[in-house]
Amino acid sequence: MINPNPQKGIAILIAVIAVSAMLLIALAISDISFKEQVLTFFGRDSKSAFYAANSGIECALFHDFGGGSDGAFFFPTSTTSIIPPSVFCAAGARPISVSTNGGGTITTSSFYFNIDSQPSSCSIVRVTKTIGANGINTVIESRGYNNTCDTNSSPASPTLSSNSKRNLERALRMTY
Repeated sequence: MINPNPQKGIAILIAVIAVSAMLLIALAISDISFKEQVLTFFGRDSKSAFYAANSGIECALFHDFGGGSDGAFFFPTSTTSIIPPSVFCAAGARPISVSTNGGGTITTSSFYFNIDSQPSSCSIVRVTKTIGANGINTVIESRGYNNTCDTNSSPASPTLSSNSKRNLERALRMTY
């Protein structure tokens, strides 16, 4: 028997093709949207880490030029107290770890502090003072992170808190 209506069934084929095309467009848009969201979060975390590094530099400069505890970063001598002072940055006092080379010409001081903002961040700072031919040279290295530091770690070797966020680091260095 000859089919009097050869177009029968074409409507379902066109509907499947149209729905498939709309599904592909929707998936492409959701993929772009997801990637944009990830990029936005990386930008926020990067900014947080950079500002933490900047806060570390500012705190070290403040204390090095006598704004906080006098002589926070020093060269130990026979008259210098072996107990290093603390620095006051962001959320209270933080102890300083001090180490020197054998000849007493290089002193490295380290400290860290958490910044309780949204999102929370951490700054790990190392101040190195060297006695050279031109006097005292100072290098301040500050590493900012988008996560907080573990408050139980020592100032000499701070660790980041373990959480589900990726650790993003930004660093600043100042020499004078």
